[in-house]
Amino acid sequence: MSQPDFLYELFEDFMDDPANQDFSMDNGLVCRWMTGQAKISPKISAYYSKPSNQEKLAHTIHQNLLPLMSDCNMAIQDIYTLFIQDDSISDAKKKNLTPLYKPASSRLLFLAKLISFGMERQFIKRNTKNQKLLAGGALSPIVLDYIMDSEVPKPCRHFIGRDKELEELYTMLEENRHVFLCGIAGIGKSELAKAYAKRYIKQYTNILYVEYTGNLHQDITDMDFIDDLPESTEQERFQRHNRFLRSLKSDTLLIIDNFNVTATQDSFLSVVLKYRFQILFTTRSKLDEYCTLPLKEIEDMNALFQLASAFYSEADTYRTTVEKIIETVHPHTFAVELAAKLLGNGISTPDQLLTRLQVEKASFHNEDKIKIIKDGQSSKATYYSHIHTLFSLYTLSLKQQDIMCNMCFLPSTGISARIFAKWLELSTLNEINDLIETGFVQTTTRRTISLHPMIQEITLSETKPSVSSCHTLLDSLQHICLMHGMEVDYYKKLFQTIGNIIELIEKDDMPKYLLFLENAFPYMDNYNYHKGMKGIIQELKVLLKTKSIGTYSDRALLLEEDALAQIENITADNARLVSNLHANLGGLYRMNGYPDLAREHMGKSISLLDQFNLLHINDSIPQIANYAMFLLFCQEHCIIGNLRYAVIYMKHTSDCQLCNVPDRTAGTRKKNLRIAKIIRHHQGIPFR
Repeated sequence: MSQPDFLYELFEDFMDDPANQDFSMDNGLVCRWMTGQAKISPKISAYYSKPSNQEKLAHTIHQNLLPLMSDCNMAIQDIYTLFIQDDSISDAKKKNLTPLYKPASSRLLFLAKLISFGMERQFIKRNTKNQKLLAGGALSPIVLDYIMDSEVPKPCRHFIGRDKELEELYTMLEENRHVFLCGIAGIGKSELAKAYAKRYIKQYTNILYVEYTGNLHQDITDMDFIDDLPESTEQERFQRHNRFLRSLKSDTLLIIDNFNVTATQDSFLSVVLKYRFQILFTTRSKLDEYCTLPLKEIEDMNALFQLASAFYSEADTYRTTVEKIIETVHPHTFAVELAAKLLGNGISTPDQLLTRLQVEKASFHNEDKIKIIKDGQSSKATYYSHIHTLFSLYTLSLKQQDIMCNMCFLPSTGISARIFAKWLELSTLNEINDLIETGFVQTTTRRTISLHPMIQEITLSETKPSVSSCHTLLDSLQHICLMHGMEVDYYKKLFQTIGNIIELIEKDDMPKYLLFLENAFPYMDNYNYHKGMKGIIQELKVLLKTKSIGTYSDRALLLEEDALAQIENITADNARLVSNLHANLGGLYRMNGYPDLAREHMGKSISLLDQFNLLHINDSIPQIANYAMFLLFCQEHCIIGNLRYAVIYMKHTSDCQLCNVPDRTAGTRKKNLRIAKIIRHHQGIPFR
């Protein structure tokens, strides 16, 4: 069981509470909790501070965790010993909890209260500055607790029939170091890679996993290292990550899943191939210039029938017909699974399904010829036709069709089902659960959902998602992006979803789409997500080339945001420039009726002046005055700098007053008085 899976089981009551619908067990964050690098979420500790929820926790431990343990009594005894021997815990707390341990009937409540107490204690971050990753000779260091979110997902429970390929893959990796596992969509490449990691885990010091997002350079930059600093630029992160990866040796395996591009489409591939460790790519592309293992259909009919039986309980009764169905879909693994689920749900009888598939098959002449698509990927037309037929046999409700349409934009790694349901304003998960039953929607034990790549392609062509048809999703994402004071722990998946929207959606409502992009940009800026910011800038540049699209304000925003996106690292040399850019953006947002964005950027402008000691420059006075006037217009207090500067407090009343905080220098006091007079003059308010 992975760490996020374990916490989902432990904190099931918290996760099921409607108030925590938007909470996600981010793998990287969970790893930091486990390794002592971050304090557990205060939302979780606050929830379990209530005695009634501690009782729920005790029940959940009994129901979810004890059955998994070989000796639960010994485990609880060891925890009690650690508790008693901990000198940092007060005697009063020990006296309070110890009585619960004595009777066996209340030991789980003792454990629940102890977990709650542990989460509420003062957090002391584990020191990693002097932590060394040790390895000897030709071995790599163990990086399990150093590179977060790199765990290989477990293969499908029903993975079968690939023993020969697993052995062949092991031999090829030993001899060639880099292998491209290639084949058409749905044939089982990713599952084979996951199964390989599970079978040969003891042969490697480390097995790392990366889901390819379209840019290897960016994927390495986005890897989550335990000592990454929030203030580091993307270039600094990449240099550190790249330097470390170059130090790993051949006892490490990296799996890069869904590398569905050609070598020329990702120029960084040549750099990655120089790493000394083993690398396994899964790909739909034809990369004949490298060592490849083409994955073909499973030949063993018994294995495929076993797969069908896992989803269709009456398979033995109709064995002859089921085997004919398997032959008709050309033993394509995903097609066999979908057909079995279709039968299992009672939507079609075996004879009806076989007839439908045979009619469709007869309409194809060159059914076994492989086509090469323009991007170098391979597919068989009949496979897509079979999946399309199986897809069409399901009579999906309008709500389910809408869900599928919006799911086209989710990242391939998936997202929490509850978060997605909240984005679509669904009151329950019933419709999503029904789609999981059909096999169209994939799910994991971490409760994340995504679409199979083949289903995504068919759904895109069938539903044609557009700005108007997906307005609920876009409104929800835009609402999150406008809440600048609130952070979400799933921001990467949020931004990946926005990136997929830019790439895939039909722009049938241009004003709404432009507004969506312009509101997403500053939220990405909050997280220094330069990949997404540059993607939005590129999209806006393309759209605004057409004079009929957008306004002068849109074009002005584009210029300011483009300039801001180019500056990743703020220094004393460019602080004045960045401050001006934020001030200008704030003014533009104010003119366009976005006070929250205006306040944020104007505030950043003043904050940078303060941070780099530039508030004394005369050119800064208009920025400070504009910000103060804006806050005055909003009837808010205007705080300039911190206690080293004056606090100008103004109201739209006849008895306005100026309150000065004692300052270190008379010069600053005079400057603040001058600013106040300028503001009063512009507002027509007497100055006292």
